[in-house]
Amino acid sequence: MKFPHNDIISLLDERLELNLAESTNRDLVLGEIWDEAFGAGLKALTLEYGTSQGSSLLRELIAKKLQVEKDQIVITNGSAFGIFLSMLCLCEIGDEVLTVQPNFPPTMDLITGLGFKRKLLKLSFEEAYRLDEGELFQSISERTKLIILVYPLNPTGTVHSLQKIERISNRLSTEYPDCKLLIDETYRESTYGKNRVIPTAAGIKDNIITIASLSKCHGTPGLRIGWLHSSDGNLIREIGIAKMNTVISNSVLDEYVAVQILRREPEIFQARRIHAQQGLELTKQWVEVNDPFIEWNEPLAGALCCIKLKENKFNLRQVDAFYQLAKQSGIQLANGEWFGESKRFFRLGFGYMEIDKLKQSLKRLTTILQETAAEKV
Repeated sequence: MKFPHNDIISLLDERLELNLAESTNRDLVLGEIWDEAFGAGLKALTLEYGTSQGSSLLRELIAKKLQVEKDQIVITNGSAFGIFLSMLCLCEIGDEVLTVQPNFPPTMDLITGLGFKRKLLKLSFEEAYRLDEGELFQSISERTKLIILVYPLNPTGTVHSLQKIERISNRLSTEYPDCKLLIDETYRESTYGKNRVIPTAAGIKDNIITIASLSKCHGTPGLRIGWLHSSDGNLIREIGIAKMNTVISNSVLDEYVAVQILRREPEIFQARRIHAQQGLELTKQWVEVNDPFIEWNEPLAGALCCIKLKENKFNLRQVDAFYQLAKQSGIQLANGEWFGESKRFFRLGFGYMEIDKLKQSLKRLTTILQETAAEKV
């Protein structure tokens, strides 16, 4: 079995000066959480194996914020590994995994790479990427063992209501009791300023699995720390066994740092949410200025949004020219094809760079839009 190639790998391997492609909040620098106690704990840390389920203290802190039991949590190598383990433990060859499109590429490609049947429910820009429950259930069959929904959605910042998730869960329990519902909450806590944090789906129903990580909202993707929650004790045991047989355990060094981050979470979130609010306001202004060329659906959470190049201004040749000129200008963009959209769409991250660099990037992008559009305005 092979995983399909996707050019999103360039986000790791080809980093341009002005990175509008990244969807994380501003990167955390270790010095922001370093103090005497942190250093002393680090010096005393024994570099032994971790446990299959993950650090007890780390799970306790996560359980407290989710208001669930710590024994219902497994620490994973980022949220993507939580998806991997869920598929591995719930599905057999020939089973179906259903998810939405657009979506984070590894979520879609893992299904194929692991040898399961992939079903994609296409969401549309014109309908603000809202999920139609009727269409979802038309796509489910007796072979569907896992449904993956993203809340908020990458790359659009769309949010499904918790009530909708609960309705879907209830109907699955009745009509497809062998099918689990996985909610990817990676961007859930990435909000703007003092906006209300989206509530978690963890613990509301036994057939719901939730995953999240410290990567996006906390700005620490280099730690590779995520978590999976399920109130199904048998599944949690199976996940722990599968984790041991694939990666053995998480890095105890990463887990130690993760504990310190969660202990300082309020101050980390405050700084990043203010920064994301500033980035969103700048992006709103930029969209208004460039209304002749582009459209968007304003995001509800996550330091990211989806931009569409208007058909009446950009044919396919001009879309290619737009990306080429952006790259030549040192601007990194997340091509819509990465996520299952067309090139006419791109993900724009507004929470990653410092504000001055974001202003510079958006100003430069305005010039590129004007230079590559069919008609000059």
